Amino acid sequence: MVPEKFINLVIETKEELAENLVAVLSQFPILGVEEQNDVLVVTFRKTDWEFLEYDFFVECLKLVDKDAKISRIDVINEKNWNEEWEMNLTPVTVTDNIAIVPSTKVNSTRKPIELIIDPKMSFGTGHHSTTKIMIQLAEKYVRPESFWIDVGTGTGILAILAKKLGAKEVLALDNNIWAIENATENIVKNGIKEGIDLIELDVDTHIFLPVADGIFANLNYDLIVRNLRKFYSSVVSTQGVVLVSGILLYDYDDFVHNITNNNFEVVDVLREYEWFGAVLTPKY
Repeated sequence: MVPEKFINLVIETKEELAENLVAVLSQFPILGVEEQNDVLVVTFRKTDWEFLEYDFFVECLKLVDKDAKISRIDVINEKNWNEEWEMNLTPVTVTDNIAIVPSTKVNSTRKPIELIIDPKMSFGTGHHSTTKIMIQLAEKYVRPESFWIDVGTGTGILAILAKKLGAKEVLALDNNIWAIENATENIVKNGIKEGIDLIELDVDTHIFLPVADGIFANLNYDLIVRNLRKFYSSVVSTQGVVLVSGILLYDYDDFVHNITNNNFEVVDVLREYEWFGAVLTPKY
């Protein structure tokens, strides 16, 4: 049998636009996307790539980021591609109590909580600053027997963490079927048999969210701001919290202005590199 070949595209883009660019890329027959600093590494089967119209593909990228460009195209064989991907799945220690590990390295960190995450490449490995920020905030604010909503669940990492921290139930939402499938796999690998409900849903088009004790929203600036009223309605009666990240530090002042106009206040902030995460509580 002839080994299958793959194409790796290196796409230069602004980090704050990466999530929107992944949404566009998901409309093409990609195998996955690895996010690096201001770069996306996109993998295609070579046979799929050869059938694509290159100029159209680039035009689609520029609809999101007019400065996006393909800086390198590599042809790699099946063995090297698999080995490279597996090699990058290394444990990530986030706090004194919490680490993220692939299923091949369970019990390697000696942390009380290991989050077993085997990501599809589109949804990260836990190395990103925003994921680490959200995990630190969750450790501080998730209470036993609480009900949480995870908006944009991706790998399911925050929903899984909430359960391991004692939450009674988590409603995990994502508008991408890849994410729902990947989160389902990771929930099983973590031995969670009940208490996480996964739903394919676009929060932008949904009218309201159920009453909750807390919301995870590791999204982006625009998506968070557009849905602040829904978040407020969900947590106001419980005096709950909304944990947000995916926002760059240079947007902080504008963000505070927007949340104030939507009857929230910031009660806690964490920063890592150019990113920040915040804890929002509703004003009454």
